[in-house]
Amino acid sequence: MSFAKSVTVLGGGITGLSAALHLSRRLPVRSGVCINIHLLDLAPSVLTVPRSAPAARSRFLHLPGAGGLTSIPTSLISLLTSPLARVLVPAILQDTLRAGQKGEDARAPVLYEDPSEDESVDAFLTRHFGAKFAQMFGSALVHGIYAADSRILSIRAAFPILCQLERRGKSSIVRGAVADMMSFMPQSALSENEATEPYDLGEVPNLMKGVSVYSFREGMQTLTESMAKHLEARPNVDLLLGDGVRRLRKVDGYFEFTTDSGRRITSTHVVAALPLPQLHCLLEDSSSQTSALPALPHLLANPSSSVTVVNLIFPPSATPIHPDGFGYLIPRPSADYSAPSLGVLGTVFDSSALSGQDRYPSPAAYMRGRFTKLTVMLGGPFGDPSPTPSSPQFIPALLDGLWMHFGRRERLPEPCLVRVREHRDCIPTPTVGHTVRMKELAVAVKERWGPHAAVIGAGVGGVSVGDCVESGRRAAYELAL
Repeated sequence: MSFAKSVTVLGGGITGLSAALHLSRRLPVRSGVCINIHLLDLAPSVLTVPRSAPAARSRFLHLPGAGGLTSIPTSLISLLTSPLARVLVPAILQDTLRAGQKGEDARAPVLYEDPSEDESVDAFLTRHFGAKFAQMFGSALVHGIYAADSRILSIRAAFPILCQLERRGKSSIVRGAVADMMSFMPQSALSENEATEPYDLGEVPNLMKGVSVYSFREGMQTLTESMAKHLEARPNVDLLLGDGVRRLRKVDGYFEFTTDSGRRITSTHVVAALPLPQLHCLLEDSSSQTSALPALPHLLANPSSSVTVVNLIFPPSATPIHPDGFGYLIPRPSADYSAPSLGVLGTVFDSSALSGQDRYPSPAAYMRGRFTKLTVMLGGPFGDPSPTPSSPQFIPALLDGLWMHFGRRERLPEPCLVRVREHRDCIPTPTVGHTVRMKELAVAVKERWGPHAAVIGAGVGGVSVGDCVESGRRAAYELAL
């Protein structure tokens, strides 16, 4: 029995959708046009915030033990007048004056010429800027992106651009950044592996010029919904929703999948875009079956962060709820993460950062006063919030915490809408050595599953929307068809 070339994509997240979209354009005929905002006709729905806007220029830290928010400097003048100058100025000088050649001091730079050379984000930043900078700014940044502990997160996997700047600046990130700014084509903007197919971006580059923050009028789910809708309209695509894969096999050179409902699917190729622990469980559950696919290494190597997200809407207030800006992050506490707490990682000022998403029934309603929207992230390395989100004390405790963070005299008004969502194991944490492990995983996939398979996803190549879209795109065009 023989089958025409077909690809089964496991996983309906952004990475899986991206892979399916690009594969749908490659099969049965290759195409150089790639799926992006331009192709999906999403440009009219895009909301952008220019770099000159308060949401881009004004970002804050809440330092544990202090009341109120501290603005992060964005210029030389604001740096010199900032209370953070006592940390930032010595940190910048320390990095700028670092030895220019490897081995010239006791803290010789790694320079990341060998993929096996890696360290934590905290260790990297401490080496360049000092322990105080790493604890105050590095841990806060990692809280905002990965909801993780910067002391276990891989610098090479999470922030490769910093490794590139260190190399370009001959051990100094500051010198590397200056060299990039003076270069016609910044090296930090170059990918280590150029894409195999070009993007057709249309007018999107002009739309995104000078943009600091972007989203969609109906939220980021617009992207996934549009991708799914586009796939549904493709004649060479079958979407199978709400029926997960239970078993994997390889029979006579073909991949065979059995779903929860008992449906059996056979294809010549497979792209697994599942969370790596979920893929591990699937392989383990299938191991007793005849012709089961072999196990893969490193699927359980990294932990994942769980995050509680709270959306709050406050009624119009005589005094602003918070300062104008994007939001704030909270660094790692000096007492570590051990003590039970709410565990607030940071807060986004949605009504300031993306005011274009706010809609009012009439101009008169808008003139009566604007509502204030906030998104609060909790958990991650702090563990589950205490009190728990199901407790009646949770929201009062959260409002008290926000009141203290904002440094307001007046208590916060009662919110008119509260939504709490708990996301378990939602963000993978690439720990030190991740890039080497993922290369070993890719080799194992080819050796054990064959050249017609790929394993991708946020747990492999990055957690941002851009990382996931690009991961799916690369898999689609690099898969041997």
